[in-house]
Amino acid sequence: MTFKAKAVRAAAAAGLALVMTTGVAFASIGSATVTADSLRLRSEASTNSSTMAKAPKGATVTVEEDVGNGWYKVTYENQTGYMSGDWLTISLADGTVVPAAQGTEPQQKRGLITADVLNVRSGAGTSYEKVASLKGGDVVDIVADLGNGWYQIDSGYISAEYVTLVGADYESSSALGASAAAMARSLLGCRYRSGAAGPNSFDCSGLMYYIYKQLGHPIARGSSSQYYNSGYFVSTSAMQPGDLIFFFDRRFDSSGGTLPTTHVGMYVGDGQFIHASTTSYRVQYDSIYGYYAPYIVGAKRIG
Repeated sequence: MTFKAKAVRAAAAAGLALVMTTGVAFASIGSATVTADSLRLRSEASTNSSTMAKAPKGATVTVEEDVGNGWYKVTYENQTGYMSGDWLTISLADGTVVPAAQGTEPQQKRGLITADVLNVRSGAGTSYEKVASLKGGDVVDIVADLGNGWYQIDSGYISAEYVTLVGADYESSSALGASAAAMARSLLGCRYRSGAAGPNSFDCSGLMYYIYKQLGHPIARGSSSQYYNSGYFVSTSAMQPGDLIFFFDRRFDSSGGTLPTTHVGMYVGDGQFIHASTTSYRVQYDSIYGYYAPYIVGAKRIG
């Protein structure tokens, strides 16, 4: 009797399901149902390994082996890899049900690329070889935050310095907006000077004007002119890096209420904007929450 025939007969006697791989039959230990919104099939039994596929909630996988440490070797859509048992309800061949330890997989971190071009490297450091590149505005899934200024993604490693974390459902922003945000970061620390529009000092609207002019998308010069004439309005709840965010504070209004804004900055993600501050007299980060929140009057996207 052949090995294959023996495996089939033995499995049938034990009441086990069979998995066929390259013409060889072997017994699975049962099946499992995914309880996470999305669960990764990985190349190895580790969250640091690459992703082969993603199984949605309710998907069924064949469980081939318990490899220990809460991980299982499984087959899903004709691919064999590894899944964490924390988000699998497992039905063993003998009728035993092992419930999932967790209800949902931890929220996937995603990153928006803010550099014009970002190298993907074979290891976590600039000394490692370049294996690919990403362009500004790309959004990537982050497999692991290594905690040393580098992120691991499916294709390699990228510097966290040029990545803004975004929500799991975030879609790619335009390359123009990402490039504008990257340029704003490069100008942090430059001095504020009324009427200045670069390259070494700026007022608030001069900073926006300078950045977009350098990127080949000239906009109006003053903050109220930018509010009226540049780009198009977007919801402040849906701002993306590179969007202009406008403020009105009557204490700084010299128009007697005839103009819509008294200040402008650039949203760069994570609830932060960069602006030429009239209080600290330099280009700096600030939060859209707290002090500035009551004075926000709108946001516009360029391009």
